[in-house]
Amino acid sequence: MKINRIITIIMVLLQREKITGKELADKLDVSLRTIYRDIQVIERAGIPIITFQGSAGGISILKNYKINKGLFTKEDVIVLLKSLNLLSSPVLKESENLRTLEKIKSFLSEQELDEVTNNLNQLNVDLSPWFSKQNIDNKISIIRLALKEQLLLSFDYLSVRNKQPSRLIEPYQLIFKEKAWYLQAFCLTKNDFRVFKLSKMSNIRKTNTKFIRQTTPEVFSLFETDMKKKIFKIKLLIDESLLERILDFCDEKDIKKLNAQQYLVNFDFIDDDYSYGILLSLGHKCICLEPERVRTEMIERTKQLARSYSEINKLSISDHMFK
Repeated sequence: MKINRIITIIMVLLQREKITGKELADKLDVSLRTIYRDIQVIERAGIPIITFQGSAGGISILKNYKINKGLFTKEDVIVLLKSLNLLSSPVLKESENLRTLEKIKSFLSEQELDEVTNNLNQLNVDLSPWFSKQNIDNKISIIRLALKEQLLLSFDYLSVRNKQPSRLIEPYQLIFKEKAWYLQAFCLTKNDFRVFKLSKMSNIRKTNTKFIRQTTPEVFSLFETDMKKKIFKIKLLIDESLLERILDFCDEKDIKKLNAQQYLVNFDFIDDDYSYGILLSLGHKCICLEPERVRTEMIERTKQLARSYSEINKLSISDHMFK
């Protein structure tokens, strides 16, 4: 939009000592003639523009005006650039990210640019998983379009208890929390707000039906309140080889060294399959000391696991399934 382009030009001129019309045209991906028309609009708005002719020429704002009206300090630009790094793919397309980065960098003088670059190199954020075959980027691209155009989305949702997995929703907000992407939406199938996990969504389709936005509730608030009521502490005895893994689930203050090889852990636990799965994944080097009911349940689950493996030869499974 023209107004956004003009504001961008003003911000660049406020931060740069001087810049050529061609540089502005390249950065904003418009013609040189468009830049000069925008400069005339800026002048008519009362901002004192100075143009310099010749090989060292360019466009500038009157120095005193620039000193009094500067919008962004070097520190402000660093914060903006770091924020963009946090919003890197798949939230932003690479072309969008690079274009915006270049615009923000234009607020800096050449002398400041190296210093800012060194500062940014101290932070590297990559939201992509180590190992994943799921096409999350493609899902997010479809959802972003629906969010932008306020269109209903339809998809299939994997749920063991749900006999009708197809959903029709009003999409409201993409969320990244703890290692996974979620979508906050109003589910027309359930007539209520829901938070859907993207990894469980398939066959996502953008419809042509527009919707009117509603006031959204606090994301995860009910879920977190419910989970806090269910959490209780269990005591684990772990081998030192599990120390790095256990730190993914609890704080250092909950871990106490017992001897050279073992640690006691006060572990936040919920009595569900997910939490028992975590304990099982830690293997035989993790023992639940208390409460007794959790230890008893672990014994039953490990027995069932052993039975399943011992009975594998009795199952009627075709050999080609393992090829």
